[in-house]
Amino acid sequence: MEYTEYIESKRKAAKKISTDIRERWNNRIVTRGLHLLGEQGALQYLADYGRGIGTAKVVSFALCAESEGYPEIAAGFWQKAFELETGQKALVSNLENSSASEITKKPKSSTQPKFVNNIDIIPELPPHLQPGRIVTMQAVDAPSERSYYIENSDYWGQPKRDGNRVVVIATKDKIYYQSRSTRLRQQPSIELEIRLVEAATKLGSFVLDGELYYKSVTGSEHRTGSQAATVNIESGFPTIHPHVVYGIFKSLFFKGNDLTQVTESDRIAAGVVIGKLLAANSQEFEIVPTFRTLEEKALLARQQETENREGEIWILHNCRYVGGKDVRTFPMVRTKYCLELDLLIVGLTNTKVAGRPFSAIEVAREIEGKLVPVGTVGTGFSMEEMEEISRRYAANPHGVKIKVRSQGLTESGLLWHARFLEFSS
Repeated sequence: MEYTEYIESKRKAAKKISTDIRERWNNRIVTRGLHLLGEQGALQYLADYGRGIGTAKVVSFALCAESEGYPEIAAGFWQKAFELETGQKALVSNLENSSASEITKKPKSSTQPKFVNNIDIIPELPPHLQPGRIVTMQAVDAPSERSYYIENSDYWGQPKRDGNRVVVIATKDKIYYQSRSTRLRQQPSIELEIRLVEAATKLGSFVLDGELYYKSVTGSEHRTGSQAATVNIESGFPTIHPHVVYGIFKSLFFKGNDLTQVTESDRIAAGVVIGKLLAANSQEFEIVPTFRTLEEKALLARQQETENREGEIWILHNCRYVGGKDVRTFPMVRTKYCLELDLLIVGLTNTKVAGRPFSAIEVAREIEGKLVPVGTVGTGFSMEEMEEISRRYAANPHGVKIKVRSQGLTESGLLWHARFLEFSS
């Protein structure tokens, strides 16, 4: 089905736009002025609230935007809906004859990109640092006690951020965002995009490795904008929107140099240089601090535990870059204060609250081929995520896994203060 045919079919089958969608349009889109930003407004909304969002809801937002008289932002939602339902990218050129969904096209860059297998190739970057090809260094669970890394001068410490690993490939013409799984993702923030372009124009192309997370009004960190928005609502600030932050760990490419060939300390230092320029003009960037001395590392551990943070990352400061997990030399390890588990959904408890599909998630661990119930998870998810959990469980009652964070297990083996994090891959 062509893109224009898809849109027309959805318009013909459209029902009344729900109150839920109208409320989100007013409270999350109009109050932030996203409806005035065209397709970029849709991209921003989906970046903040669209993790796990279903096709039907995206279509509803497109229809709502059209009914409110904003076809440009509607086009952004239509493109996302088409991609979700068909697995294909929308051919925007097909919209030229669609009077209800015309799009203002961006001017083409003077530098025409090269493509290999439909992926942009940036001439100044080596093959292993091209968008969609970067294998990040990944921390493994520490084989030694926390005190070992504090006392060992070869290891430096950084606080563990509670978000999603994102590599940023920045050029003056285009910014790419790559997940840990090497998939390219949408821009998380218009502000981020603007500042990155400005920095790349001034400094030249660079590659950053970091963590993208969303902060609530309480300062808590979350993997999605929906999770942070839920905390804002529960804290009595429903109109304050999540604050997206990109925490910079290090740089992998800077000033024409492939930094995967040097030490970790050099990569961190380059990340600080780039980060200072970005953070000076925007609250959306953070240079994740590095703790080097015994006293600094002991302070890091005390702060993380006192503030109920997730844990710490310990890096061999003189290590070479090793993509993936290295359990031979342990160049990067993590120590945690919380337990993270991949659990199977075995049921959804009933609720009397109108509009909520369930009250809590019943979960179990797979141990030696058997399912062992470990209790319930009743927080950490937004309404959109609840609907997606309910949809996936109904479609596959024995095959939906989620990642859960808990402060530990009780003596009877049940989760203690568990929160939903995300769907397990």
